[in-house]
Amino acid sequence: MAQRFLDVHLYRSTLNILADGAAQAVQAAAEAGGGVLRCFPSFVGRKFCLPGKNLELADEDYFPEGPGGWAIDERWNGSAILADTGNGIHGEGLCHFHHPDGFLIPMDAAVHAAPAVMVGPMYRTLGGTGFYNKEFDNLYPLGHHSHPWKPEAYNFNAWRNKRYRNDCHTSIGLLSTFSEEMLLQAIRDFMAGKDNHIRAHARHFLVEMGTGFFTRVRTLHGPAAVNTEEPQRDRDDFRFYQSHVLCPEGEVFLGQELLYRHRPEGLDGEALVRRLASDIDLRRNQDPYIVEKHLLRPIVDKSVSEGGFHDEWRVYGKPEGDELFSLKQFELAPRAETLLTGPAALCIIHFCHGQGTIGKHKVEVKSGIRLGEPLDDEFVIPYDAAKNGGSVRLVNTSDTEPLVGTRCWGPEAWGHLLPKAPFETWPN
Repeated sequence: MAQRFLDVHLYRSTLNILADGAAQAVQAAAEAGGGVLRCFPSFVGRKFCLPGKNLELADEDYFPEGPGGWAIDERWNGSAILADTGNGIHGEGLCHFHHPDGFLIPMDAAVHAAPAVMVGPMYRTLGGTGFYNKEFDNLYPLGHHSHPWKPEAYNFNAWRNKRYRNDCHTSIGLLSTFSEEMLLQAIRDFMAGKDNHIRAHARHFLVEMGTGFFTRVRTLHGPAAVNTEEPQRDRDDFRFYQSHVLCPEGEVFLGQELLYRHRPEGLDGEALVRRLASDIDLRRNQDPYIVEKHLLRPIVDKSVSEGGFHDEWRVYGKPEGDELFSLKQFELAPRAETLLTGPAALCIIHFCHGQGTIGKHKVEVKSGIRLGEPLDDEFVIPYDAAKNGGSVRLVNTSDTEPLVGTRCWGPEAWGHLLPKAPFETWPN
């Protein structure tokens, strides 16, 4: 039967996108790739951000619509959801898989049409994949904000921060002296367009490459001006509580629409102020050990780190006993090879340095990427391949350079094998 395609394309791409028949198409693509799906890159633009230019794009493509338009400061990996940007770009944020016949398969269509292949039994609970991974790369520290429903974590990866000089701080939570009334007043000032200086009342920690950090829902945070890899739940919700942020021309007002995102209907005035304040978990934000509890030191997985392969846990832990997502970073020595093993769960793989092969695919990490250009640095191992041993051959074809990447998993992948985070073992 002839394939039917959508009448739209991804931004600056000419590849056709499959309109139906995703279940059969994604299985054919996985079989052709030796159990591995190759992903088309998904770059995401925000109107309120400035690129840190660590995403390896060509300089002119960070502002694809000109200096007054949205700017690229994110790349989403293995996402089965759309980014909520308002840019009007078809498929923005959504992962697409390459079919051997040269067209693209939307990941959301594949997940919902073939849940047993893509996600497995967890689909009945999640209704999707439950997670994705992304890179966030802003020129300045992001304003203090929170996610009402979406926990996320960070991997500070030196291979994606080649210009880093160890002088960047991330803000997290609030000082214990910051009262509920001060929070209410900060929201009132934001509504009035005044600079509320809320980030000045946060705790801060110096970013150390090779570590991770876990950020829970309803926790204020402002990531440092570094590239962060961020495994997270499959939502794009956020709300800013800092009214002004630093830009080249000085401090600028973000605009009330970023405070009003996901605004409760039927509320305004003081009732809205109090509702927005209640969406912040003030007790957790004021925890004097919030940094120590959520900073994630790397843990070497000694069970697989051998023969030129080095594997580290970078994101781990179960807040409130729930395994939400996890991430490991690996390095494979020049001319070495290994079998990638893991749990029976969908796995997102993103390479950040080197060249080689994975399954039946070529791996190559490039600089000077053009928007709409297919790449060979992002892959997904679906559940059906992972449950059958999950052993995918990874080969470094370089004589001199390591092959470096991360693997990310979603809810309930590792179970008791997942290391405990400090917030799980911290004394009461």
